[in-house]
Formats: sequence, C-alpha cells, structure tokens
Amino acid sequence: RELTAMVYPLFEYSLIVYLILDFVTTLLANRRGELSAWFWKFSKAAFAINLFLCAQFRMIFVCIAYEKVKQHTAGFLGLQIALILIAVQNSLFLVHTKVSYEFLGGIHNTRNVIRAYLTGLLAISLVKVTATIYVVGNGWGAPWTMKDSGIGGNVKVTATIYVVGNGWGAPWTMKDSGIGEMKVGKVVDLIWMIFNAFAPLIISYIRFNNEIPLVIEVSTCAPNYIDAPIEDQPLKKSGGGGNMKYEQVRYEAAASDVI
Repeated sequence: RELTAMVYPLFEYSLIVYLILDFVTTLLANRRGELSAWFWKFSKAAFAINLFLCAQFRMIFVCIAYEKVKQHTAGFLGLQIALILIAVQNSLFLVHTKVSYEFLGGIHNTRNVIRAYLTGLLAISLVKVTATIYVVGNGWGAPWTMKDSGIGGNVKVTATIYVVGNGWGAPWTMKDSGIGEMKVGKVVDLIWMIFNAFAPLIISYIRFNNEIPLVIEVSTCAPNYIDAPIEDQPLKKSGGGGNMKYEQVRYEAAASDVI
C-alpha cells in the first residue's frame, strides 16, 4: 500500500497535467472559431468535473478495500466517470475541428471510426459503471458479475508435432492452461481495459504523429538596464528602469548632467 502510494503520484500528476493541456488545446481551438458554443460550455464543465474526480482518486489509498469497500470503490467510480467524459470530449473535439486521417480514407471514414470507438466505449462503460455503482451502494459485487461467462474452461494445450513423432501426446499438453472459467465481471473488466487503457495509447500515438502540436513558450519582458550615472538610484520595479526604455533613461541621465 505504501509503495503504491509513492508511485501513484506519477500517474495522478501526469493525468492532471494532461487535463490542463488538453483544455488549453480546446481553448485555443475555440478562440480560432472552430468550436460551437454548446461544445465549449460542455468542455469547460467536463474539465472542472474531471479535475475534481481525478484528484479524489487518491482516496482509494485512504479507504482500504477490505475495511471500507464502498468508499474505496467510490474512488474508482469517479475515475471511470472521468474517463468517459474525456473520451466523449476528445471524440467530439475531433469532429468539431474536422480532423481527417488519410490512412483511414479521409474525413468520412475518420468519423466512422470515431463513432464506432465511442459507441463501444459507452456501451462497456455503462455496464462497468453499473457494476461499480452496485458495489458503492451495497458493499459487495453485483450477483450477475459472479456468474460464469462461458468463456475459457480448462483448455488442454496440444502439440501436433510431438504426437506425430511419438504416437502420443506430450506430457505438458495434458496440463490445464490456467485460463479457467471467467466470470462475467472479469470479461467486462477485460473489455473495459481495452477501450480505456490500450486503445487510448494507440489513439494518442496517431494524434501525436498527425496533428499540430501544442507549443509551450516560457518568456519574460526584456529587462531595462539603467545607465551608470543613476545606477545608485532605487529601482521602481524588478528588471530596472520602472518600465522606462533604455534610451529614455540615458536621456534623463544626460539632462541631469547638463543641469
């Protein structure tokens, strides 16, 4: 638990930084006039909600699973809702900004892929969130998640070449594969992970290589240096010169010398 709490901030801070930079990208697109008014309002609301939910995810380390099941699971529920909002916002952003990937066959096929991904994600997320809400409300898993899915079974591993060469099966082929009968809840978890963990990695790589990157510049105003005759005077502002240009300072210094 302690080790996880030490490593987790890397994930938490990275996610929050992503939320902020993604919102900045949306803000710039809105200033360019690429977004509709309703989508801009939705993006602002989703950003505030996501920021809060992702920050509260750390409560899973405060509320131990075997002591406070409801409170512990509530942290995961918040993250699931945040991931749904992020996926919806990103998908709608691509549609509003008319992003098109040539390797998909143009804007029409790009939008079809977006619709297919979003439909699958919302479908599995609905099932996942429903199961999580049940745990938060009752303190134990929903009965339907404990049922056998019919997927898996004690599958035996075969090796045809060994049989051809020896006339009988290899000893290691008689062992159980370890797959076993998967429960419905396990199947839901695997599909949910595909849409919310593996697919985003592929999508982010594609967007990284095909879209205009966000450029971050850190700068400051050029300092105003003071000429030698008045260098002993106190500065009005940091940087020197109290917002006066270098030429203006020199002129005033020269005038004082004449007087």
